[in-house]
Amino acid sequence: MVVAGNLSHLDQFVIHGFFKELSESATVYLTLPEEDLATERWAEVAKILEDSITEVIPYKYHSVARRSGSQIGEASTFRFRKSSSGYSTRLRNKFLIGLGIPVNWKSRLGLSEVWKNRGEVVRRTIKELPSVVRGMRIFFWLWSRVALKKILKNCQLPRVISEVSPDATLILMQRQAGFVVAAIEGSASLGIPSLLLPIKWDNASSKSPLIKTPSRMLVYNMQVGAVCSRLHRMPRKSIVPVGSVEIGKGKFAKNFGQVRNVVLIGSTADAASSEPWLDSVSAIVERLESEDPEIRTNLVWRPYPTAEKKSLAFMEHFLEKQNVIVIDEDIKLGVSHRSKQSTFSNVVSAYLRYCNLLDNSSLVISEGTSAIVDSRARGVPVVVPAFKKDAVIGSQWYLVNGFEHSQGLKTTTGVFIAEDEQELERLLVDFLKNPRRIPPDNSGENIFVDERSYAQRVLDVVDDVIAEKLAKAS
Repeated sequence: MVVAGNLSHLDQFVIHGFFKELSESATVYLTLPEEDLATERWAEVAKILEDSITEVIPYKYHSVARRSGSQIGEASTFRFRKSSSGYSTRLRNKFLIGLGIPVNWKSRLGLSEVWKNRGEVVRRTIKELPSVVRGMRIFFWLWSRVALKKILKNCQLPRVISEVSPDATLILMQRQAGFVVAAIEGSASLGIPSLLLPIKWDNASSKSPLIKTPSRMLVYNMQVGAVCSRLHRMPRKSIVPVGSVEIGKGKFAKNFGQVRNVVLIGSTADAASSEPWLDSVSAIVERLESEDPEIRTNLVWRPYPTAEKKSLAFMEHFLEKQNVIVIDEDIKLGVSHRSKQSTFSNVVSAYLRYCNLLDNSSLVISEGTSAIVDSRARGVPVVVPAFKKDAVIGSQWYLVNGFEHSQGLKTTTGVFIAEDEQELERLLVDFLKNPRRIPPDNSGENIFVDERSYAQRVLDVVDDVIAEKLAKAS
């Protein structure tokens, strides 16, 4: 088997022993861009993978292939924006997010806010104009074919696949990139099955339509699979739910400590958009603790790691004005497991601290992040604060209802959507006064864990495509 990806995609797969388990059942060749293999980060990872990989093969990945892949992704999102509420949401964000513009931006009030921010809107429009033009029906058909030729000419992945001649190609994907297109096309040209493995629960359905489709797409759950079948025009049977690499088996924890740890997760690039629900949580907990001395609560805030000055300024100001919420130490120090500047060993340490935080929590209040998945696998209930009143573009109410991968949250056991402050208060009071675990739903509709490990779920699909190939050959 050939596994293709970028170094930045490997963290969780290495941490969770994915390659080690693959190597117990398959001969694994890992191929990465040659510049990735010249980094100190790779030197750390390579030591861990030493006994799991038969050979690490570098490939040339020129900037023109990277650029063309990115351009295809952006242009195809514009081209097929009407086929997905998620694509429409992503594009609307490009032009209007962070400007305080109402969800109904075409209303009188919305247009007034657009006009007030017209300078920034115009600047963003000019920036996106090339993608808009490339995505026009009259241009896209011809331009995308030229871009595809540039990718195949300037990415050597097809050559690597041809030389190894594997039984299957496994492609680790965050978004549609040049190497993803090259790996799928290179495998198809040789009659080799390809499996596309998005590395996060939302990557399969929210990034961009695939210009080339693999033999199988491995997605988080059945709900995301149904969405992807329509968006990528793939047969439903070729999209298989396998869960998330972060969630193996045996994660469910039944007990937690006497102190009610509540973790507050922020996801937006503009941290200030979290202020309404953070203020609500702070006020509710202060009141509860004053009314009932038995309730002892730690409120730990983990905003999305950012170096954006506006968000950092808000974080500092917000913490100064209240006494209940404390910021997570890793976020404060910039050493989150999502940090791209940390060494791999520091990423592992930070990830273990994050897991320990969830394991010892009685409740997680999270915006639309993968922390919802991580928490539910542990049986921790999750409240999503998506206030409907005065919602603006970029708010959680807007995003939860706009992205199709989020739709499954509304029917996921143990996930509660709070559309106003009253519902948030009801849920917070309930779980603080009566802390409890809620076992995860492992039906496949919302998969978290089952009797197989994550690697075994993937290997089962690999076996399936190989058997299919042999059946056709005979």
